[in-house]
Amino acid sequence: MKKVIFVGWVNQGRAPVDGETTKNQHIIAVLCRYCRVTVLDFYKKRRHPWIYLQALWAFFTQPHATIILSTSAKNVYSMLKLFKRIGIHREIIHWVVGGNFGRLVKEGRFRADVFNYVTYNLVQCKGMITELMDAGVTNARLVSNFKAITYYPNIEQAMAKRKVSSAIHFVFLSRIMPSKGCDYLLEAIKYLNAKNYQDRFTVDFYGMIDITYQESYFDGIKQFHNVAYKGLLDLRSPAGYDTLAEYHAMLFPTIHPSEGFSGMFIDAFIAALPVLVSDWAYNSEIINNGKNGIIYASKDSMALAKVLEECILGQTDLLSMAHYARAEADRYCSENALSENYLKSIGLLS
Repeated sequence: MKKVIFVGWVNQGRAPVDGETTKNQHIIAVLCRYCRVTVLDFYKKRRHPWIYLQALWAFFTQPHATIILSTSAKNVYSMLKLFKRIGIHREIIHWVVGGNFGRLVKEGRFRADVFNYVTYNLVQCKGMITELMDAGVTNARLVSNFKAITYYPNIEQAMAKRKVSSAIHFVFLSRIMPSKGCDYLLEAIKYLNAKNYQDRFTVDFYGMIDITYQESYFDGIKQFHNVAYKGLLDLRSPAGYDTLAEYHAMLFPTIHPSEGFSGMFIDAFIAALPVLVSDWAYNSEIINNGKNGIIYASKDSMALAKVLEECILGQTDLLSMAHYARAEADRYCSENALSENYLKSIGLLS
């Protein structure tokens, strides 16, 4: 059985707290089926500084183990420069976190030769491979984002409820902060309510609110009776997905600088929700415009308002897109995204 040393933010044994810990827990769960995995969890490392000694012990006592680095590119870059300087030659896989890695290499923030030192840089979007190739990184490979999908809401029941609803119900499921497009969404809602649509649609927000945005956000939503903050949605239980399936569409007007392949897309597909998404980063690789969602101009509240208005007026076939979205979910389950053939292709299975 292949030995693997996994390095990253994991929050092992506890619920994930963000996209990185969520992703790493999913990766580890799959790897443990096929490999002997030593997890070096650097989440809140200041509370357990002995993790550095554990890392040194693992590296020296497992000289033939594959090292997987799944944390920020900045942290990985520092480690790889050290490995290269002291001449450590190991099988290393950089499992890229976030979507700005290629851009940072192109801008010269990171040297391409340092990342060429690893066996593979695994990225979630084809556009990142192109960016990295242009910047001189030659070993990038595609690995889709994925989840262990253990439950699907009843799509027939969900569709029946959506059809008889007197209003269109939209949901926002992400970290609540300006770079996720929240201000543009609030502007679009204000415009639509001024056109007397306020009784024909609702918007519910789920997610952690950035502390610097709390006052502005709550001041913004309190002026609308058709907008509500619903706290955190627990998608570790079937009830969370059942709740999500009660909506008609998901909203994702992001302009986040490090946006990659958000796990929110997979959650939407599981719940059979079309995604109304900004044309930002790699979103168009995941959303097939008019099929499983709608893409509109980023940083444009009026473009977003127009898309919402067409949904409210019944000019967009959300039910058809919902069926297409559900059909997309299977391709992102862990068994398909990290199949045995894929793990063999990157050297984690013989």
